[in-house]
Amino acid sequence: MDDAVSMIRVRLEDLGSAELPADLQDLAAMLRARDPVRVERAAPAEPPARAVIEAYPDPVGIIEAGCRFVAANSELDALLAGRTLGRTVLQATRSSDLDELASDALAGAPRRGEVTLPALENKPVDVALEPLAGGRALVVLRDLTALKRAEAIRRDFIANASHELRTPVSAISGAVETLMEMSLGERALPFVEMIARQTARLSRLTSDLLDLSRLESGEWPVEIGSYQVLPICDAALQLVKERAAERGIHLGSDVPATLSVRADARAMEQILVNLLDNAIKYTPSTGRVTLLADAAGAYVLISVLDTGPGIEARHQQRIFERFYRVDGGRARSDGGSGLGLAIVKHLAQAQHGEVGVESGRGGSRFWVKLPAGA
Repeated sequence: MDDAVSMIRVRLEDLGSAELPADLQDLAAMLRARDPVRVERAAPAEPPARAVIEAYPDPVGIIEAGCRFVAANSELDALLAGRTLGRTVLQATRSSDLDELASDALAGAPRRGEVTLPALENKPVDVALEPLAGGRALVVLRDLTALKRAEAIRRDFIANASHELRTPVSAISGAVETLMEMSLGERALPFVEMIARQTARLSRLTSDLLDLSRLESGEWPVEIGSYQVLPICDAALQLVKERAAERGIHLGSDVPATLSVRADARAMEQILVNLLDNAIKYTPSTGRVTLLADAAGAYVLISVLDTGPGIEARHQQRIFERFYRVDGGRARSDGGSGLGLAIVKHLAQAQHGEVGVESGRGGSRFWVKLPAGA
């Protein structure tokens, strides 16, 4: 009996999902009840790789040796118009950059980056590649077209709005200056002074917005050259010296006279002024702000240290975002636009450098790293 059941079970496995007569269907149901795991194993199943990657919301594929796609979800098929399975990354996308990243991933090195796909009219995509077992790699793409379009619209709006605001702000500023020169009563003077302060703040905001918009769009003309660091640092210190004195803050510096940097002198000076101004703003009266510079291999490391209250760790990752304030109320009362550190970051990146912050209870250290000069 057991031999007969085994022969029937094998026959059912061979038939798979074919239409069976009613009596054999009843027998199949009986065998499933007796040994469901063995019988269900015979049913055709979707390939595991395809089943897993189909759950991803982004375009995902799996490549093997030769950068050839062996699996792709429907999102990737839609993105590449079905040019996936059996094709190489280069054939499907015509992107040599993506092909190089894919080769690195197959060699065991995870890769991430932003590339364009010539096969799709240079569509921008964000790509992440992770090595898998068996000499394969997972490819995850994210279409950035809508994001890039939204960023361009935002930049254009900010630039146009800031440009249009400059004319009325200038007119208000001129009118306020005229009023300040007139003989005003004691009741009117405080209001005119308030208008003057807020007009100056609005003027700084529009100017910073225009600068940031130009930086983000690549319209800021950066002229890289080799410069001595000390004169640029001295110029920046002179520009903030009066404000530091008003707040009772001591300014110090330690910059080697022989240190040189490859940078744009005007952009570097603005970086230092913004960092020094920010340190002065958050350092209590009788505190200290120090400007340091030193060689760091192929780079020059410039630091601005303060003796302020420090910045909590949860804020440090976002401190260089536009309009982000650790202490919003205090920053507004000091007339800050919330864009100074964002401008610092973009100016540093435009000069092939980077910025960062280290902070604790004893104060903060903002630093910028730029390529060393000859």
